[in-house]
Amino acid sequence: MTVSNATVLGGYFNTMQALGDKSISSDAYFEIEGHEDLALLTKQFPWPLLGVGGEIEVPGPMGSMMWQPQQLKTALQGQLGFSETVNGRVQRFLDEVVARGGYFNATVYEGTPDAFHTACKIKKCFFQPDLPDRDWENRSQVTSITGTLFFHYFGQKLPGNIVI
Repeated sequence: MTVSNATVLGGYFNTMQALGDKSISSDAYFEIEGHEDLALLTKQFPWPLLGVGGEIEVPGPMGSMMWQPQQLKTALQGQLGFSETVNGRVQRFLDEVVARGGYFNATVYEGTPDAFHTACKIKKCFFQPDLPDRDWENRSQVTSITGTLFFHYFGQKLPGNIVI
């Protein structure tokens, strides 16, 4: 006999509803300080999370062992992707950042700067781009510049300005 009867399923439904609607991956915004217009060309970016940096093995008596968490990991990395424009807006941004030492700061929003649930400040970011492919046979895709964003996150959040 199945345990998934209407009463059980209704209970799970009510519990899930109490937790709230699921976050939609696309409902987010990546804004680079001094280059706010690039948010409209940003296709993919990491959402910062604080967590432990790893595990420490702690030896115990008679060959036993236990785990202990390392310090928080605040130096993070993730994929960042832009859609390039005909006039090379993303390439100009990269040239400007490199000319200023390679670093920038950014804010990641759950929503947009005008209407968001929460926002995270990330610091001393730098972007290591992969070389974009140009393909004469590809007439159906915009040019993308992707790579790895390295950044620091210390849990600094901005309170949202919309109510859930």
